[in-house]
Amino acid sequence: MRKHRVLLWIVAIGWLPVLFWFKNPKQTLSEIEEPLFLEAQQCLRSDRTDEAFKLLSRLVEERRNPCPEAHFQLGQLSVKSDPIGAIYHFQRYLSQATDGVRSKIAMQLIETAKKEFARTLPLGNRTAETPEYMRLTEVLKQMREENARLKVQLAQTRLSYAPAKEAMKNTVVSTATPSEASRERTYVVQYDDSLSKISLKMYGSAVKWKLIYEANRDILPSANSLKIGMKLRIPALKATQ
Repeated sequence: MRKHRVLLWIVAIGWLPVLFWFKNPKQTLSEIEEPLFLEAQQCLRSDRTDEAFKLLSRLVEERRNPCPEAHFQLGQLSVKSDPIGAIYHFQRYLSQATDGVRSKIAMQLIETAKKEFARTLPLGNRTAETPEYMRLTEVLKQMREENARLKVQLAQTRLSYAPAKEAMKNTVVSTATPSEASRERTYVVQYDDSLSKISLKMYGSAVKWKLIYEANRDILPSANSLKIGMKLRIPALKATQ
């Protein structure tokens, strides 16, 4: 009996770390909360760029999650000293970040890094297949491949936009015949539509857009209030119109 009690105590003690973990799960820090990132920012503020570079490089190597900010800062620190490395870090930033404004800055800095690299080549041999030139070519190839993947993802996102897809399926794209124009119909607004374009499709004339506007004043505050997926009533044309 005593042995059984001892075994029960051992089992109970063994479960304590598991219960503690469930009660206090480890929280994943964001990139800018990482100790290495914070220490690097202190180094940058005191102009210790070499130390900041080492700390940010460690963060990129050790952190499993994306590090767009670290890559951006590493790229900035490398533009003149290591333009090839700068291009790599800016490309990594572009593949991980969502800030459109800073993405444009990163692309501009990539162009600056290319120019800095070109200045390091011998004056009469800047297009030769030197090891440095071949390295840049390989980096640019990787950049093109990553940009191509991003374009595919963007295209897939656009295709998954349900209202636009539904509008494309239900939109009349051909010019109406006189018999069709003489009866009332319904039109689903699609991307890049305007009342004049809809009038051309439905009546064969762009100048009759006001008829559509007046028939849909209950959902159109103005002639420029069209939205994708909106259903419009297309009034029938009278013989005098």
